[in-house]
Amino acid sequence: MQRRIQLAGLVMALCASPLLAQAKKPTKPAATPVQQVIPPKTVYWLSAATSSGFGLNMGRGGKPPSTGDMMRMAMGGGGGAPIKSLVLDLGSKLPPSGPPMASHAIPPGMNMGNALALKTPKLEKAKPGEYHEPEDYERPKGRILLFWGCGETARPGQPVVIDFAKLAAGQVLSDLFAGEHVRIAWPPSASRWPTWGGWPNDDRASKQSLPSNASLIGSHHVTGNYTPAIDFTLSQDWMAGLNMNQTKAASGALTLSWNAIPGATAHFAQMMGGGLGSEAEGNTVVFWSSSDVQTFISGLSDYIAPAEAARLVGKKQLMPPTQTTCAIPKEAMAATQGGLISLVAHGPEQNFVYPPRPADPRTPWVQDWTVKARFVSRTGAIAGMDMGDMAGSSDSSRRGKKPKCAANTDPAAAMAGALGGALGGMFGGKKKSPDCE
Repeated sequence: MQRRIQLAGLVMALCASPLLAQAKKPTKPAATPVQQVIPPKTVYWLSAATSSGFGLNMGRGGKPPSTGDMMRMAMGGGGGAPIKSLVLDLGSKLPPSGPPMASHAIPPGMNMGNALALKTPKLEKAKPGEYHEPEDYERPKGRILLFWGCGETARPGQPVVIDFAKLAAGQVLSDLFAGEHVRIAWPPSASRWPTWGGWPNDDRASKQSLPSNASLIGSHHVTGNYTPAIDFTLSQDWMAGLNMNQTKAASGALTLSWNAIPGATAHFAQMMGGGLGSEAEGNTVVFWSSSDVQTFISGLSDYIAPAEAARLVGKKQLMPPTQTTCAIPKEAMAATQGGLISLVAHGPEQNFVYPPRPADPRTPWVQDWTVKARFVSRTGAIAGMDMGDMAGSSDSSRRGKKPKCAANTDPAAAMAGALGGALGGMFGGKKKSPDCE
């Protein structure tokens, strides 16, 4: 009994010992310091695009063509072999020593000389003025029919009809961009950076097409009086060209198919065309996209970073890079008189930062400059029409004669008139009499 009492006393003594109490307390791991990152004062972007097919090789600087570009193409243009384009944007917060000047020394494989001049435009202030609406101004009216998703038949609930007469009455059309959420990174520009230089510009080299054998691979060197020296080496070149084929189904649906391109991270297709509408409804625009989520003229066709492309593929807003076919539903095809199709293959990126990140997280990472090189490949076509059809435009369109209103047999001109007139009437404009006999 006495031995049990002694043992109990020993246990109590141990429990009360400060050494044991200290040992029982869990030790917290030392907090990892968060490295301070100081963004660069100078950034440089290279945007390299490969364009092929109808309409897209008229885009300026590798960007999608404007509506005017597409109209001119539809009125007698053609496609052609894939072409390369390049846009260079240098933005800096460093003050220039004198008039801003910068130059990009390029690798010999570009076959464009030794260097490209990055010019800074002179910005003119807008003159104050007063706008007077003409008496014969026509208020916006018309409809947009939205379709989306690959398949021979449109999904339930389609099309979504957007009435632009409601916009003129002050109603917010929140359902027009339902489902939109695309993270787009914008290159430096003259409006967002204290000093900006870019190419192409007004120099002689800018006005010439890039050589078909031009290659970006190799060492690049950027210098100027408002930028530190920037040196980087590219291992990625322009992407291969897209070749798109169209197959009409008996139902009226249109199946698109294209070649797989090395380095592609995602695909996106869309069609916009002019549709038939009553005089009361106004003009109609038909819009379709390959996204499984409702979309309308979104950033899905712009340059998209690989990580964002992967996210959007997961959300089925973009098609995966392994997918090489997609059908435009028969309902979308039936609703339009003629449409312009565009297809984009999003590509890789190469990113450079100087100086490299310090290994010690306690040391701030003060970045001098960053470089982003991004790549994309695009193609386009008139829905349901091959290149041979486009070459056979009517005599009246080739000779500059006005076509007869009731018997215009030129499909490209008819599509251009339908789409151009629909867009113009939808957003308002001066009333015009028909440009025909």
